[in-house]
Amino acid sequence: MMTGESTVLRAVERSRLAAAVSGWSTADYVTVRALVALGDDTPERIGRFTAMGRQFVAEVRRRVRELGAQAVLAEPPSASERVLETATDQIVQPGPRELTMSTVADLAGVPRRTLYNMYAASGELVEACRRRGQTIWRARFEQLVLAAADDPQQRLFAVVDVLDAWVGSERFRRDQALSARPSFAPELREDDLRDHLAEIERFANGLAIAAQLRAPDEFGAFVTTLVAGAAAWFDRREAARASSVAVVERLVAPLR
Repeated sequence: MMTGESTVLRAVERSRLAAAVSGWSTADYVTVRALVALGDDTPERIGRFTAMGRQFVAEVRRRVRELGAQAVLAEPPSASERVLETATDQIVQPGPRELTMSTVADLAGVPRRTLYNMYAASGELVEACRRRGQTIWRARFEQLVLAAADDPQQRLFAVVDVLDAWVGSERFRRDQALSARPSFAPELREDDLRDHLAEIERFANGLAIAAQLRAPDEFGAFVTTLVAGAAAWFDRREAARASSVAVVERLVAPLR
């Protein structure tokens, strides 16, 4: 789980980090710092998922322990963070567009040579942005669901609430655009999308097991399908929410 609580952090620090992760309007680079500090994944794994690398993860965790969450979250973005923020903004902006390394370098304020040392080509940079965006989404989704209720069964309904709130938020179109395969990056691999959905299913399965559902895999597949088909939810939001609640009601009915 991306948002596990680290035992070395005080409760007030965990609360501050959790708030940064769960906020829809939190800047992406701030969210990444918070989920890195709050997470219990290995530096290698979370470094890959966030596109920031293991050294960044280790450094953020060390600095949060020494300086506190507020100080680390308030620091301005580094060159690497500026590159990913800038490239993401270029990817998700509406209308015809083409992500170029020179444009990203100029807007992020980094030398082009430095940018090419980070990413060999624009397709690699787009892939990193998409993987990072998916990781941010999962961390926020998990944090909001877990914080919504203590009762395991109620958390299953919270999944529907959180997904519905996301679809109705200003963030939704940005997340959808970032998850799609951009026309200017046709070589983008689908491995990261499969990993993204597999992580969502793993989290949902865990919720179902905690709620003692008879068929936890069914709930996991249900949630994964909802996320993958979020655009359809947007088009018929009221009906989608009602039918999703009905599915959860059917799954928990044998336990009542």
